[in-house]
Amino acid sequence: MKKILITGIEGFVGTHLAEYLHKQKYKIFGIHYAKPVKRIGKLYRCDIRDYPKLFQVIKEVKPEVIFHLAAQSSVSQGEKNILDTFSINVQGTLNILESVRQIGTKARIIYISSCEIYGQSDSKLTEISLARPLSFYATSKLCAENICQYYFTHYGMDIVILRPFSHTGPGQSERFIFPRIAKQVAEIEAGLTEPFLTVGNIDVQRDYTDISDIIEAYYLALEKCRKGELYNITSGKLYSIRKGIEYLIKLTNKKIIIKTDKKLMRSNDISLLTGSAKKFMRVTGWKPEIDFFTTLTNLLNYYRETTRK
Repeated sequence: MKKILITGIEGFVGTHLAEYLHKQKYKIFGIHYAKPVKRIGKLYRCDIRDYPKLFQVIKEVKPEVIFHLAAQSSVSQGEKNILDTFSINVQGTLNILESVRQIGTKARIIYISSCEIYGQSDSKLTEISLARPLSFYATSKLCAENICQYYFTHYGMDIVILRPFSHTGPGQSERFIFPRIAKQVAEIEAGLTEPFLTVGNIDVQRDYTDISDIIEAYYLALEKCRKGELYNITSGKLYSIRKGIEYLIKLTNKKIIIKTDKKLMRSNDISLLTGSAKKFMRVTGWKPEIDFFTTLTNLLNYYRETTRK
């Protein structure tokens, strides 16, 4: 039974990935910093910035695969806490790679980067598009990518870099727009709050992929992607945030008013971010199955259930 170590196992994607791989009969180990919502496999409380402790965990587990998800993943928080963002996203990644190298395990490392590294573009982005990060979060992810490429080139380590575009689903932090809005709509339906949604710039456009399709992609990356390569993962279907919010409102019989708050606007917001996953699809056979509006429907139903509890 293949041993898989997931960093950030307590997070949105980590929780879904652990459940999926557990069902696939992999032996799951996890590194967490915050308290996990669900406990799957053997877990270790460890800050990835703590090299000695991280080294001991990896030495004990001797994983055959590491999914490196642990990160400071919020663009806005990345700007507010630059030192923390660097130490978690860059130093933390370096600590994992150096631990694996020093221990001598032949683990395959799947590094989860971000489409944010591309910055602003007017067309579909491919893996050869220039990286022009506009936020410190994106800058930190690109730095970590470069370190991964270094360890592949100089030490021959088995590293795959994935650049997922926007994705959502149940369990995502309410710092992100669609979980926050879906929760508010459910609370308005239940009479728990006033029928107003306060938003920032909702005319930005993004590709959106359902979390279930993202998890399937990560699994296929483990099995089929070539080491030393990087791959976009995206539905390739572009929607404005406004269109998604208006759809959520249409799913309820309540009259809800959208209000714009300039305080929620980000100066470095990317107005359009869309990509192509043709390279990944060609190598793995992956194809997203769940459309954007089904994802939003499922998200609202999830919050309807949790609001009733």
